[in-house]
Formats: sequence, C-alpha cells, structure tokens
Amino acid sequence: MNALICGSFDPVTLGHIDLISRTAGLFENVTVGIFSNDSKKYWFSKEQRLFMLKNSIDIFKNVNAEICNGLVADYAARNGFGVIVKGLRNAVDFDYEMIMAKTNKILAPSVETVFLPSYGKFDIISSSMVKTVFENGGDVSGFVPEIVMKELNKLHEK
Repeated sequence: MNALICGSFDPVTLGHIDLISRTAGLFENVTVGIFSNDSKKYWFSKEQRLFMLKNSIDIFKNVNAEICNGLVADYAARNGFGVIVKGLRNAVDFDYEMIMAKTNKILAPSVETVFLPSYGKFDIISSSMVKTVFENGGDVSGFVPEIVMKELNKLHEK
C-alpha cells in the first residue's frame, strides 16, 4: 500500500524524519508531499523545502518527496494513496488532525488516515518552534537535519 505524509516542512525537522522513518517501515511506498497553506508565511520556497527534504530522506529506499498542490484528500485519491499518515505530538495535534481526518474521509472516502504518536524528544519539535528559537539566537542543531542547519545559517547571513 502507498502512504502519503503531508505537511509544509518549513523547515523539515528531526521529528518529521522520525515520522518518515517509522512510516517507511510500515508501508511499501511512502511519498512525502510538500503542501502550502496560503495563510502561512514561509521562510523557504517549495523548491528549497524539497531540496532539504530530499537530502534528509535519501537513506530511505522506499520514500520519495514531491511538491503537491490542492487539497490533500483530492491529491491522495487522485494519485492512488490508500493512507495519509499524520504524526501526533500532543492533544492539540490530535484535536486538529482528527477534524482533518474526518474532513478528508468525506472528501476522499477511499483514503484512510493513520496517526502515529511521537516519542521522547520528538514530541516537542515543530517547524514553528525551530523558527522561533533560531530567530532569537538559539541553537536548533539538535532539532533539524544538518542540511537544514546549513540553509538556516544561509538565511541568517542575508
């Protein structure tokens, strides 16, 4: 079965990589889809996010990444994904993702949503947290892949 992990990945974090790794062990093929939400302000373009993501997941043989457009449910159904995998860090994530899962099920009845809880240090990591800490001079190297740290430092130099 083919699984879709969707998100904005601005930037990709070690929490994302943990979710991708665990999903790769459960499903035959995994696609990590970079989606955008017009209400969000992004630090990186879709192409930059794809570059960082591909460099961070190249060790997984059954995982690929691509830029996606439109609604997640439509994209999943149109491209033959049987499952959307979402990571959950806490109850706030659960409440939000449950609403999204129910909405997606109405929009794409053939697609299921699977939740994977985060563990240990990964349950505090978010892209927003990384950006806030970095923006205020904190060290985020323990939260992001090396390639992301390099790209963040490039932004800081500008």
